Amino acid sequence: MASSGFIPNKTVASLILGTLLTSASVMASTAALAQSLPPSAENGEWDLSDLYASLDDWQQALKEVDSRIQTLGDYQATLTDSPEALAKALDAIRSVEKSANRVQTYASLQADEDLRDGPAQERQAQAEQLMARFDSAIGYLRPTLIAMDRSALSSWLSNPQLRDHRRFLENVIREAPHTLSEQTETALAALGPVMSHETPYSLLANSDIEWPTLEIDGKRVRLDAAGYGQWRESQDRDVRRRVFEAYWPAWQQYTATFGSLLNAQVQQHVTEATLRHYDSAMAAAVSRDDIPPAVYQQLIDSTNAHLDTLHRYLRLRQRILGVDQLHYYDIYPPLAELDKTFDLDDARELTREATTPLGPHYAELIGQATSAAWTSAYPSQGKRSGAYMNGSAYDVHPYVLMNFNGSYGDVSTYAHEWGHGVHSMLTKENQPYATSDYSIFTAEVASTTNEQLLVDRMIRQAKTPEEKLFYIGQALEAIRGTYFRQAQFAEFELAIHQAAENGEQLSGDRLTKMYGEILRKYYGVDQGITDIDETNYAEWAYIPHFYYDFYVYQYATSITAAQVFAQGLEENPQAWRDRYLNVLSQGGAQSGYQLLKNAGVDLATPAPYDKLDDTMNKLIDEAEAALDKVG
Repeated sequence: MASSGFIPNKTVASLILGTLLTSASVMASTAALAQSLPPSAENGEWDLSDLYASLDDWQQALKEVDSRIQTLGDYQATLTDSPEALAKALDAIRSVEKSANRVQTYASLQADEDLRDGPAQERQAQAEQLMARFDSAIGYLRPTLIAMDRSALSSWLSNPQLRDHRRFLENVIREAPHTLSEQTETALAALGPVMSHETPYSLLANSDIEWPTLEIDGKRVRLDAAGYGQWRESQDRDVRRRVFEAYWPAWQQYTATFGSLLNAQVQQHVTEATLRHYDSAMAAAVSRDDIPPAVYQQLIDSTNAHLDTLHRYLRLRQRILGVDQLHYYDIYPPLAELDKTFDLDDARELTREATTPLGPHYAELIGQATSAAWTSAYPSQGKRSGAYMNGSAYDVHPYVLMNFNGSYGDVSTYAHEWGHGVHSMLTKENQPYATSDYSIFTAEVASTTNEQLLVDRMIRQAKTPEEKLFYIGQALEAIRGTYFRQAQFAEFELAIHQAAENGEQLSGDRLTKMYGEILRKYYGVDQGITDIDETNYAEWAYIPHFYYDFYVYQYATSITAAQVFAQGLEENPQAWRDRYLNVLSQGGAQSGYQLLKNAGVDLATPAPYDKLDDTMNKLIDEAEAALDKVG
């Protein structure tokens, strides 16, 4: 997975609920591209003046939005008088929200340019406070609607003035049985920050652990999260072994405290799900995006049914690394090296070429996006790390932040993030603001499909067996890391919530044992495929996503759907293009699950997961053939 950097429109969520370049022709085209770019785009910089021409304009917009927020309470008294009154209120709320999102987008992007810029950080805090005031001002909306007679509200859905808001109202009606009294909802909202254990987890995981140091290549290296992430990929097996032997015992020392934090978070999820009359904490979590619980269970069932393919991949990794016994510290180094660097023009051109099966309109949009000054591409002092796409400014265009260093992974990240970006562009072409926000369930499909189209192209055009093996390795590791690993996390998350629902307390030792059992199963320890030291079972404490309430499963479902779409687009683009682009164009007009099902990918059935398994086995076949040629 190149990135998971999709920035959802959080306020909408709260309202609705919460290559190798070897041909002369390619080189010529990238040169022409560079000549046609505006200076900022050519230099890999974004231009925020499309949002506001100046800081003064932003400040004025902030004041205007703040003033408009103060009027939103006026609609409470007449909200349920008639469909027309409700439409008037929702139109006003959405209009203010759209403007507030634009204010926040500018402040957030500018703050991420340099995290050391104090005034920029202050402006971001101002924008966040603005959004908090907006949320507070419309706090009456859902309780007032739920207090209505449900059949009366349902009868209003056919009113043409409420057309843009139909999806929101459908969700209100669907969730009404799980919505508590206004007083209780207010109390739960107020307790939210207190009941969340993500912040103390982050402080402990990032600030309080005394990280070990190792001497590597004659230098003392600190094994914090960044150091571990770097050195676990070392080609030197002894370095990897020493890194694991030092890193995981550091986490193991704190499993009692981490266990207390995660147990409290899980108990909070379970308690709230019970209060809201859900069958389980998992059912409550997936309900937010209108996803059937059957999707979650099918993911786990299908993943377990295909563990033999993961084990086959691990045996391939063992063969390539030339080791007698695969260890857990052998999982991360790439299967092959590529002596090639890429520049930003390469990333632009390769992304355009890879997405050709998506047709002329997608090509037009990706061309516009990659030619404009919409990307902050290169690392700089103080700049935020990682990568993301922010498409929250509905009336403008998406922006992408990344830290491009010239690896193939950076090219893949570029394609990934602009998969998100074109998703937003298509949505805004086809949806009103009220249904322009889409969930992570479909967002990661749009980005991962681009990644898959890119790596498939690179595999096909590789000039040597070594190059081909490199790109196959990238594709296989994406499936292991984004499908199997995330499904493994999802299975663990479900198991610990089910334990809590059965009245069990989750100590650090208990969590370590439960995680270790799942880890052993996935990596074939009992079959002798991988040897895993028991200190590595503390890995559960390293994963912050377990505090996000059933979030990670969507990465696994997304790469599953993306593989189906990418294969269909390459084999029969005429048949698959329209249905895929329709998913991207629908935004939040329907449940993400339903959108994918309508397009022929039903994630509550085994079929998509079986197709992903077939793809992985074919990649392993290709890798073994390439290995035979390499000798």
